[in-house]
Amino acid sequence: MLRRVFVAGASVGLSAVTRAQPRKKIVVGFVAWWPAGMEKDYVPRLRKGLAAYGYVEPQTLELMVTFAGGDAGVTCDATKRMVMAGVDVIVVTATPAATIVKEETQTTQTPVVMAPVSDPLATGLVQSIARPGGNLTGMSMAGPDLSGKRLQVLRDIMPKLEVLAFVGSNRDSNSKTFAASLERAAAQAGVKLIVRMVDSPEQIDDALMVDLKRAGVQALNIQPIFVGQHVKVVETATRAGLPTTSDFPPFADAGSLFTYGLDGRVCAERAAYFIDRIVKGTKPADLPIELPTQFTLVVNRKAAAHFGLTLPQSVLAQADEIIE
Repeated sequence: MLRRVFVAGASVGLSAVTRAQPRKKIVVGFVAWWPAGMEKDYVPRLRKGLAAYGYVEPQTLELMVTFAGGDAGVTCDATKRMVMAGVDVIVVTATPAATIVKEETQTTQTPVVMAPVSDPLATGLVQSIARPGGNLTGMSMAGPDLSGKRLQVLRDIMPKLEVLAFVGSNRDSNSKTFAASLERAAAQAGVKLIVRMVDSPEQIDDALMVDLKRAGVQALNIQPIFVGQHVKVVETATRAGLPTTSDFPPFADAGSLFTYGLDGRVCAERAAYFIDRIVKGTKPADLPIELPTQFTLVVNRKAAAHFGLTLPQSVLAQADEIIE
């Protein structure tokens, strides 16, 4: 299994951290864009990370947690409650939520840790990777272009792939970045790419699948913003006979052919490093954004068998996890 490693900026390695025992009880808010059903995947990892630094409920830690289910109003209200409660730090996942949290913390400058977002620089959440400025720091999914690697693995499994679809969200400012990256990779590979943007996960339905199949689509790449609705999305595509791929491992758990990318659950645990630095006096503006350098390939042998596909040894040899 590959270790998930982050670097600060483009080239600065992680230094050893001295885990001193905290001197006071801290209050941490956690605002996730995902639905409540994913709380069990993320909150325990945050608790685990904080415990390593000596922050344990109820003695030295209080958590305020909201999983917003993709609802901007819920995200906004939760952030306001946390700010009014005087939390020390707010941890946030996904660009749409981070954008709202940034706006709601401008007056108080409450520190915010992104864990993670897709590309905080491209979306204007931070001023730079090395010196974020403002009150936000944390982790970015932006790093090496993963679209080419993901497409390569898919073509290894489906050598006759000619038409691929990307399904993204109109509500995420990173969607165009995801689509453009995949368009470049597809053009280089000689694969036709069809892009479909939706306003909500509910629009990834049987009718959309029929439309894509009529266009000759043979497989789907799903934007990771739909994690949380991944089970329904994957089931809908599978029912239509379309294999899916994405970034986050939960998609593979739900029946995607494979996933390749960053594991957001690891980021929830890593957020503790930033929280500890901030409560001990370091300003978010001075904490470089961490970029991932290693990623996880999860392949689903059962899903491959369902579609009559064989996972080649070259793919299995690269896999960090194989779902039987």
